[in-house]
Amino acid sequence: MDRQVLAVLCDAAKDIAVRSPDTAASVVIRTLGLVGAGHSARPQLLAEAVRLLSCAGRLSEARLLGSAALRLELDTATRASIEAGFAEALLHTGRADVVIGRVRRALALEGVPDEVRASLLAIEAHGLLYASDVGAARCTADAAASLARSCGDRAAMVFAVLAQSVVARAEGRLEDSVSAAWEAVRFEGESWGVERHRHPRLWAAMAAAAVDRFTEAESDLERGQQEAESAGAQWSLPLWHCFRAKLRLAEGRLDRAESEARLGLEGASRLTAHVRNVCMLGVLSQVAVHRGNLADARGYMRRARRLRAQGVSAVEEQVWWDLALVYDACGDHEQAARMAVQVAGALPRRLLLLTDDPSAGPQMVRVLIRSGAVREADLVCAALVGLAEANPCVPSLVGAAAHARGLLKSDVGALRAAVQAYRSSPRKLAAASALEDAATAEHAVGRRNAASVYGQEALGMYDSLGALRAAERVRGLLRVVGVRQVAPRSGDAAGWVALTRAERRVADLVTKGMTNDAVAAALSVSTHTVDSHLRKVFRKLGVTSRVALTRLALHRELDPSDAP
Repeated sequence: MDRQVLAVLCDAAKDIAVRSPDTAASVVIRTLGLVGAGHSARPQLLAEAVRLLSCAGRLSEARLLGSAALRLELDTATRASIEAGFAEALLHTGRADVVIGRVRRALALEGVPDEVRASLLAIEAHGLLYASDVGAARCTADAAASLARSCGDRAAMVFAVLAQSVVARAEGRLEDSVSAAWEAVRFEGESWGVERHRHPRLWAAMAAAAVDRFTEAESDLERGQQEAESAGAQWSLPLWHCFRAKLRLAEGRLDRAESEARLGLEGASRLTAHVRNVCMLGVLSQVAVHRGNLADARGYMRRARRLRAQGVSAVEEQVWWDLALVYDACGDHEQAARMAVQVAGALPRRLLLLTDDPSAGPQMVRVLIRSGAVREADLVCAALVGLAEANPCVPSLVGAAAHARGLLKSDVGALRAAVQAYRSSPRKLAAASALEDAATAEHAVGRRNAASVYGQEALGMYDSLGALRAAERVRGLLRVVGVRQVAPRSGDAAGWVALTRAERRVADLVTKGMTNDAVAAALSVSTHTVDSHLRKVFRKLGVTSRVALTRLALHRELDPSDAP
């Protein structure tokens, strides 16, 4: 190929890459087809093609081309560049262990240029975060940021600074996390280069959520996803859905959390970008537990464990905790405690679970106390107190610390303080949980009026959020306290009269013992539609399982006075 034509094609690909890595990758691959196997420009074209394919979310192609390229005779700089693109593609698929190994082999090569070394170190830092090695991730991210600054590689610098932001969150330095994420956003905004494809607003949103700035987090997610889509960064779409699903779950918006997690899993399946699949399955599992759909919750965690067995990375403490919640909901308190003990063992070295979801702390304390693991419960409580003291302006952390202390010490005053702190927090499920525990504690010391007030507020919140299991639990407490009017609420109507015709048809078939798939076939609708109708039936009737629904239906047949 004529050198001048080659130069024009390479310059065109470089210009296009900023706006559309997908189109640029296609240009470079087409150019590769035009140059001979022995052409001097071929190795560099291969390196650029692997990098662009990774940015475009064409991960299978990136891995295949990278693997083939690395079998060729290459100079050190080109080999290391291809390794960097290959490792980044693997990072998106969730194989942190493989990423770390490949990066370290590339870094061991003699004569790796500084700009390539900086990129490799930044990729390794993110891999170490997925592997839950926060200390090593901090050292590697700092080294990557320093080297990237010295050699002027803005893309590597942005990626390294984002790793520093996550490290700060994992260490409980939440304002440092926000500052680092916004440093990366500013770098991106000051230029129009490949650093755009690091999507710093994604990480800024998570940092903002950790300090209870949910409106800011939502704004970052919306703007960032629009920018990602316009830039053709398809690989990142599951990440946006995953982070938004976690935000919705923290708000208690269960339907939206489920929808975002499902969209993320569908996108990840298309792109083979599995890096956040375990996390999204965890969100779906928690939603199912809140609704009382325990069979679904177990199914999601089985899928998560299969992915982990296949090498897909995830924050270990989050997986352990998601499993603990399912075991606890299913009545296997011994297994739940075993998982919670593992989480407590990572404290206070790794705090990411508690900074992402402060309410996990009090729930963990409850699980641990029930099993007699008081020492581990004390570790969790101490970690939360330390986080609250280091971040006194974050209501969720202040509330969670008081909540955990109240449970650990049976301290009614601490539980009241938790309720008060949570009133300034956007985490509604956490607030409802503190209200429920305050009601239980007030009843235990004979203050029935206070128990009634706290309990009814908790019930109202659980009902509005669709947290059916907890709502049923609080109704039981209120009946013990002496409150009789604790029927389920759904707008202006409740009970069977509130069901739509479609919902009644689904309920009738379910109570005859039919599975959701069988109901869907009988009604000629999708299983998703059946799932949606059944959730609404459960919420309106105040039940959390098919068994409870069947019992209610039998009672209605014996006493049809409430029939519409």
